[in-house]
Amino acid sequence: MSRRNTRRKQSTGKPAWVWFVLGNFVGGFAVFVFLLNDLKTEQVRTVAKPGKPAAEQAAPADSKPRFDFYTLLEENEVKVPKPKTQSRVRDSGSDQDQKAVDHSDPTSNLVYILQAASFREKAEAERLRAQLMLANLDVKVEAASDSRGTWHRVLVGPYTSRSKMAKAREILADHRLMPLVLKRPAKG
Repeated sequence: MSRRNTRRKQSTGKPAWVWFVLGNFVGGFAVFVFLLNDLKTEQVRTVAKPGKPAAEQAAPADSKPRFDFYTLLEENEVKVPKPKTQSRVRDSGSDQDQKAVDHSDPTSNLVYILQAASFREKAEAERLRAQLMLANLDVKVEAASDSRGTWHRVLVGPYTSRSKMAKAREILADHRLMPLVLKRPAKG
């Protein structure tokens, strides 16, 4: 029996990585030539345009931006009829309003009361009352009943001016409370 040739034939070709690098190099060169040609044609187009140089060209007459929405808003304006009955406007409690009116209205017999919170348990209401009294506020607990049972409301005030009420609201905000503003007739 003949012996098989166990030796491998040596390849005289190049390794695969050489072909890979050579292919990438040739492809990259082709892309470079293509882009270079595209840049030259773009330069030829800009040079071939007849006209004044950029420095000599006059700026557009209307160089300011146009805002068409002003005219569009006027065209789409909706006329709202005045209400037939006067409705009560809820107190917004904004700081600007509170600073603007720094005195009580002598013709009005209303006082401002802030409802800091309401609880079902009287002990919780008394606990909050004690905390707010330590913050130098005039606080009382008032019981109110409705269809759901009895609620114990923690009330701060009364205040005759909005500026005093605003100071009390700031103190309540420091205690992480968002009070309701109540207007009640002043006791004569």
